Amino acid sequence: MGKTQEHSDDVRRKVVELHKSRNGHKKISKQLKIPISTIMEIIKKFKATGDVKNQPGRGRVCTLTPRTVRRMVRLAKESPRITAGELQRLVESWGQKVSKTTIRRHLHHHKLFWRVARKKPLLSINNKLKRLQFAKCKSDFQWDRVIWSDETKIKLFGNKHQRWVWRRQKDSHTEKHLIPNVKYGGGSLMLWGCFSSKGPGHLVRIHGIMDSIKYQQILNENLTAPSRKLKMGRGWTFQQDNDPKHTSKSTQKWFTDRRIKVLPWPSQSPDLNPIENLWDELKPSLQTLTSESEGSGEILYVGMVSDPVPCVHQPHHAL
Repeated sequence: MGKTQEHSDDVRRKVVELHKSRNGHKKISKQLKIPISTIMEIIKKFKATGDVKNQPGRGRVCTLTPRTVRRMVRLAKESPRITAGELQRLVESWGQKVSKTTIRRHLHHHKLFWRVARKKPLLSINNKLKRLQFAKCKSDFQWDRVIWSDETKIKLFGNKHQRWVWRRQKDSHTEKHLIPNVKYGGGSLMLWGCFSSKGPGHLVRIHGIMDSIKYQQILNENLTAPSRKLKMGRGWTFQQDNDPKHTSKSTQKWFTDRRIKVLPWPSQSPDLNPIENLWDELKPSLQTLTSESEGSGEILYVGMVSDPVPCVHQPHHAL
């Protein structure tokens, strides 16, 4: 049973006052709705110390000295990848032996928690300066007038997301409790998609390797129609990353000939594109379709188009 909340000093004084008024333990317990054993402990403490307050120095004395704790916290802040085991060995080299649990408890007390490190693109100083300049220049930009685009790969098997199932210990290898996988990845789908704050655009499957010609063909067939469907009007801006097939001379000429404005995009900045949030919602939702399609990319692709995930209908949340 866990430790219960202690009674306040006022309640304890009330117990002592009733006891001094020659009330029995049972009567005090019934009046204050406190267990008789608690009444007896409060009175016993008062008789021994003359006070109802908790005495200083209760509980186990801290194993680590304040100086050791400060050194340990400083190390964790300076080297955040250091493990509790490595800190334990360091503390032992300083002359104090403690468990990893004690080390974690002290770090938690100082608001330091062991968490999975987030991944982000490797940025050079030049990349960072360009991203900062982009953010400052576009602070008052009309983002609702932008059509965002990107390509993504979806694995048919071996999705990186974990799947949890309810099962008994002996059912670990029952078929319905297993996630199928195949050798060498089992194939994948390459998709191109676009969306804006007004809704989703087209989702296109890419066959083979996409070059500038194939990319322009996709834009020809899937960019003008979505802009009309989304009621973007005139003067909208198209966003794409700096992939070579996007920035080639022929692709740039394609945009110029059709008078489509392209948003200048800083290098190494996939995290700035809100369509990444859309992919993150789309991919986990396809796990069921993946298992049902038995590795067939065509069936999976049809299922995606016929029954898109809810977030595709409201992409403005990603913005």
